[in-house]
Amino acid sequence: MKNKYRRFSYITDIHGIKTSILDMFGIGFPKQPKLNKVSPTEDSTNEYNETWFIDTINEKVTNHPANKMEYPFEEEKIFDEPIIGFAKGSDPIFLEYKSIIGPHHFTPEEIIRWQAKNNCVEPPKAEDISVVSFILPITKKTRDDNAGKIDWPSERWAQTRRSGEIFSQTFVNEIVTFLMSKGILAVSPDMTPMFNYRKYPNVGWASPWSHRHIAYAAGLGTFGMNDFLITEKGVAHRCGSFVVNLKLQPNKERNRDIHAHCLQYQGINCLKCKQRCPVDAISQNGHNKDICCKKVISSTMFCNKNYHIFIYGCGLCSTKIPCESGIPNILNKE
Repeated sequence: MKNKYRRFSYITDIHGIKTSILDMFGIGFPKQPKLNKVSPTEDSTNEYNETWFIDTINEKVTNHPANKMEYPFEEEKIFDEPIIGFAKGSDPIFLEYKSIIGPHHFTPEEIIRWQAKNNCVEPPKAEDISVVSFILPITKKTRDDNAGKIDWPSERWAQTRRSGEIFSQTFVNEIVTFLMSKGILAVSPDMTPMFNYRKYPNVGWASPWSHRHIAYAAGLGTFGMNDFLITEKGVAHRCGSFVVNLKLQPNKERNRDIHAHCLQYQGINCLKCKQRCPVDAISQNGHNKDICCKKVISSTMFCNKNYHIFIYGCGLCSTKIPCESGIPNILNKE
């Protein structure tokens, strides 16, 4: 829809329906790429190093045609320059997530074992794999639009939730497919039938692969009162990650304090995200996922009626707050 709104988006917005509903159940993803079983040479595996991934992801975000808004914001970019980090597959934190998040959460070794089984090859060991994590910062125009809202997401924000997710999955799938063609086992966990959203005991609604927690493991940020990840470019962003059978070196230092970038958790009165939440899902005790989820899902009708896209979203608590576009200055100084 390059120059007009679609009609009857609750029926015709196939991409939005897929992003909103089918993806939640692990349905509708393209077939997994097949592994070229010709063993990669040492030179070729050395070529696909940390610099290659940083340059490739940066190039995708800068030039990919899918990193664009649709009508009435044609040609506006969805995301700014990304932040990219790496974590070793053998990092103990991934086993800790089994207790912190829940036993349902995959380790990198578990998800790449699934991909290896699909291709009838020996699964790699945890010490031979890595996770590539990235943050896609949302543009200032979109942040400013959402900062002006009090009940429902702005149109730019809703489009970012829809088209931004499609773009993220598109370029990751391109990278994974390319690596598999070179004989390097790789997998994007949230584009497999293993990925789905469910309500888990003591956890609430969750998926078996949390991009936010993967980003924390890679040293890209820490958590706020609203459970969002506060990065060097703030909390208004989308996260993504994938697993590769390569030994990549971590390039960011992980903060041991999981709330190091949050003013409230650091004893400085803030709670601006609480004030922004239209349904009081944030309190001194943290984030109530059930209340939040009901509000987010209820936005589907609003986005269809007003923006002609099939998507849900909110993001009000990640705009017009001190950590919207960076780590709060006082914490940066400390």
